[in-house]
Amino acid sequence: MFKKIVLCLVFAMMIIGAVSAANQTNFKAPSDFVDIGDGVYVLYDSLQNADEILSVVEYNEHDWKDYTTNDTENKYVVYKDKNNTYNFTDGSVNEAGSFELIEVNGEKFIIDFAKTGNNGDFNKTYTNLLEFNNLNNIKPIEK
Repeated sequence: MFKKIVLCLVFAMMIIGAVSAANQTNFKAPSDFVDIGDGVYVLYDSLQNADEILSVVEYNEHDWKDYTTNDTENKYVVYKDKNNTYNFTDGSVNEAGSFELIEVNGEKFIIDFAKTGNNGDFNKTYTNLLEFNNLNNIKPIEK
């Protein structure tokens, strides 16, 4: 029970933290992700608990630096992957995921797939990132 409460609180903080998320409804999310508004989409598990979160965040230099800078004091480690994508682990909230920078109609966005408790296994978040790109006919750009 305690784990469920902590998990719900972590996801609530992530959603609240997505205040800077883009108000974009033109993007298509991978199947089974539910659009909850403000550029945030949630994939629920069979018990209706949030399993993975997709955030579409309007780009700014400050946020991009936060995403791409290792912070060992806060247990945040980012790994540059192939094709201008990145993977990260955030030990302070037991989260890992994949993200990228895209540009659509002259506007830049950070696309972030995050999953709590996946112990650094980026297969699911990376696969969803690739599906997002295919659905929206986009490719990550280099910063």
